[in-house]
Amino acid sequence: MQQFLQDAFDLLRGIPTMQLIAAAVTIATAGVTIITAIVTIVGAIWAVQKWRYRDEHFPRIAFEVNVNFIGRSDQKIACELVAILENKGFVPLKLKNFTFLLRGLSKTDDLCPGSAKIRNQLNFHRELCEGSFIPGDWPWTFIYPGVRTEYNFVTTIPADTRFVRMESEFLYLRGKDNSHHAARVLSVPDFSAAKES
Repeated sequence: MQQFLQDAFDLLRGIPTMQLIAAAVTIATAGVTIITAIVTIVGAIWAVQKWRYRDEHFPRIAFEVNVNFIGRSDQKIACELVAILENKGFVPLKLKNFTFLLRGLSKTDDLCPGSAKIRNQLNFHRELCEGSFIPGDWPWTFIYPGVRTEYNFVTTIPADTRFVRMESEFLYLRGKDNSHHAARVLSVPDFSAAKES
């Protein structure tokens, strides 16, 4: 091995210095090109894997519903049905069929469990209001990443309503009609002391 190295050095001594520098620069340039290509390929593979495993293209949305009880007039209570959507993902989301259903129980209704279809939960058998959060002539609505959007619908419910269950759902415009649901149960405030006419 020592003889091989000695022979290599002797051979290099016979080559002019400029040729040695040019050869070294060519080898270094080729090495940099190869390393750059490898780093680029590894970076592209990493980015694709990150995108696939983090599901950055998958919807990430916080969805909640609420009912704001405004006040009583005669035998009705004015209320605002609210849906709050916050896009926590990285892509704009388009939604369609954004509907709600408000169910209730009156002060005289018994608190009875429902069927197995609703997992024997409390049965809110009175349908108080049903509709859509987006106008009928809109094919869809959208929410940009990082944006919190509030949709509302103002209606009335009977004054003898004791509890309400607000339900809402929508379909994602893209995909295979994947839906998203939210619900909330609330007690209706007693407006009888501050009765308006």
